[in-house]
Amino acid sequence: MRKLSLFVLLPFLACGGATVEPKTRLDIPLFDVAAGDETLDAQTDFGRDVLDDDGDHVSPDGCISDAVDAFTDDGFVDDGFADLTFDDGFVDRDDAAYDIDPDTDPDANDLDIQDDDGQPDVTPDPIEYEDEITEDADIKDDGTTQEDPGTGGDPLHIRFVAANLTSGRYQSYTPGHGIRLMAGCVGDIYLVQEFNYENNSASDFREMTNDVCGAECDYSVGNGQIPNGVISRWPIVESGYWDDPNISNRDLDWARIDIPGPKDLFAISVHLHTSPSSDQVTAAQVVVKKVAEHRAANPGCCWYVVGGDFNGTSAVSDNGFGKWQGEKVFDVSDPHPVGYDGRYGTNASRSKQYDFVLLDTYLKEYQVPVVFGASGLPDLIFENGLVFDSRDFTQSQLDNYFSPALVGDSGASNMQHMGVVKDVSIPQ
Repeated sequence: MRKLSLFVLLPFLACGGATVEPKTRLDIPLFDVAAGDETLDAQTDFGRDVLDDDGDHVSPDGCISDAVDAFTDDGFVDDGFADLTFDDGFVDRDDAAYDIDPDTDPDANDLDIQDDDGQPDVTPDPIEYEDEITEDADIKDDGTTQEDPGTGGDPLHIRFVAANLTSGRYQSYTPGHGIRLMAGCVGDIYLVQEFNYENNSASDFREMTNDVCGAECDYSVGNGQIPNGVISRWPIVESGYWDDPNISNRDLDWARIDIPGPKDLFAISVHLHTSPSSDQVTAAQVVVKKVAEHRAANPGCCWYVVGGDFNGTSAVSDNGFGKWQGEKVFDVSDPHPVGYDGRYGTNASRSKQYDFVLLDTYLKEYQVPVVFGASGLPDLIFENGLVFDSRDFTQSQLDNYFSPALVGDSGASNMQHMGVVKDVSIPQ
């Protein structure tokens, strides 16, 4: 099976402009947050929510959380391999909570082009050119052009994974659940939140990167109590951060990645503020301003991607990541990835959309379905990307398609998010 993944947004200062001093990696000791004397629920290990001074939820066990949603251990899909091939892409569940709204079903977005007689029109009108356009240029819907990177070689497949997948009491990957989930996604570029592991030493981060992606992979990590970072299958040639004006314990971290081909990849890993939602829009505008400025100063140098824990949908809009002063930056349109159960939710109870991978408007042209394969078994195909919840599968399915993930990993104590997977295939 070919690994795909894309997870990097080129730094604002990567190809020109003023120099930004990169962050140093710090050995940050992990610590518990004081939490009061409430009693934890014995089944979920979640307690009642309180808010800290930053507006984040603090569970009684002392773990800062963006949304603590209790869930039960039932509802696993025990459907065997026969369910791996299906017409609508979804698993049929009896529970009404899994019903799909036809208004949001990705299949409802299919359009039929008809002529004036109401019959299918298979002959498009010829394109009339007012100005001469070079043969290797694509005309975009915003009136701009983007040169086709293809030169006839095999396409470059990249899989991006947004991963806020810590568990346990310390917002860390040390317990191992998140590492297994990330490795099971077989990503190429991981946009990581709450990037804490063991004692946060360079050797610790190297060990985690090896477990997630392999010894050939690279990483960068920001500063703060719960830093963002990037894990990449290809070399990270530069990394840095932009300030999130509303948060003090993490930044907006980026990495410039030397992917195969003439362009680099600029990957941005973010963990936006929980509330108010206007803070999410403010931080998104910081990102798109920097990207627009970098793109203008260095035309054609890079692809751009932003992803992570957005803590809601407010930033997935033209006012957020979509535009900067009228210029299109990231594609924020539906449909977004869904789980094997057909739901969009990415929080623990799968009821809310918090986590996203957004491609710049040029890279979006090369998005392809996410495909997981297994020897002798039918492929699992997710047309618009996957929300990976290990509880949706049997252990046999996970062993074949998502090894080394375990059924219970997505339901681990204080596992508050699901991974989000999106693929592209860039002509070379």
